[in-house]
Amino acid sequence: MAMKSYKIFILSFLLFACESKDKPAFQVQKAEKPQIKENGTQIIFASLPPYFDTWYASKRSLEGKVEAPAKVAATIYAGAGGEENKIILFENPEITQLYSAYLQSVAHFNRDTEFYTRVQDMYKNGAATGRELLEAKTGMIEAQNEMLEGETRLRVFGYKPSELKSAPPNTAWIVASVAEPDLRYIRVGNTSQIEFKSYSNEFFEGRIVAIGEVLNPNTRTVNVRIALPNRDEKFKPGMFAEARFGIMESDKIAVPNTSLVTVEGKTYIFKRKGNVFQRSEVLTEKQIGEYTILKSGVSEGDSVVISNVILLKGFSFGY
Repeated sequence: MAMKSYKIFILSFLLFACESKDKPAFQVQKAEKPQIKENGTQIIFASLPPYFDTWYASKRSLEGKVEAPAKVAATIYAGAGGEENKIILFENPEITQLYSAYLQSVAHFNRDTEFYTRVQDMYKNGAATGRELLEAKTGMIEAQNEMLEGETRLRVFGYKPSELKSAPPNTAWIVASVAEPDLRYIRVGNTSQIEFKSYSNEFFEGRIVAIGEVLNPNTRTVNVRIALPNRDEKFKPGMFAEARFGIMESDKIAVPNTSLVTVEGKTYIFKRKGNVFQRSEVLTEKQIGEYTILKSGVSEGDSVVISNVILLKGFSFGY
């Protein structure tokens, strides 16, 4: 009797196992194949799929940061005669030579100006000839031109002579190469966070003191100079760093980055109206954190798809 019950139990177990294989505990929902119209710009589902989350576009304020490669371009020290005789150590030896030549040209101009003034007085008193007066004036003009040429060459590198003269000792100048589109966020007087390769994960706050007057045609960047206290001489000319600048955009239409797809250099989003998904080309302005500001292609109130967009991209472009 016991053996018979045992056989019945085994038979029942096998029948249950076979039935369980035929009827799984759950079924995977397959993505519905939609209708594709208007050369892929319109995707129509018979019923609204549950796997496309949407975002209502609206104007908003965004805060973020701009990052730029940087390095210590110069350090300023008090000379033996005090602050009036400061020493500036440039990372670029060419700038050192230019600044030295400029200081000499200033001295020559002051000397020749004084000489011209003296000859003028002598000429008025009949102690100098007209030829001597003309030569003195010519020498002064040549010295002035030499001085202006030196100033121009310094300014190409982002340094104004007046700034060099007034530079405070115990300071490091950090020069960041800021991309052309980001210049609108940069203002003299604003702060910047600096992280050095030599001191990773440690941030130092500096202040923007100058924005370059010349755009690099190869890199499309402009030098932005940041002053950083350097009383302990921690920062050395040539040190590499990264500069971060805080930015803010107000009253801009922005969408989550996940809503954007790129095909052949063009950017698209998908708008939903009921069961219909419409592909729209957009022009982007700037990415700030998890959002991208748009110039065109989306209006306030549009319902923009922000999840599983890659699936719509496949339907739309036939991938």
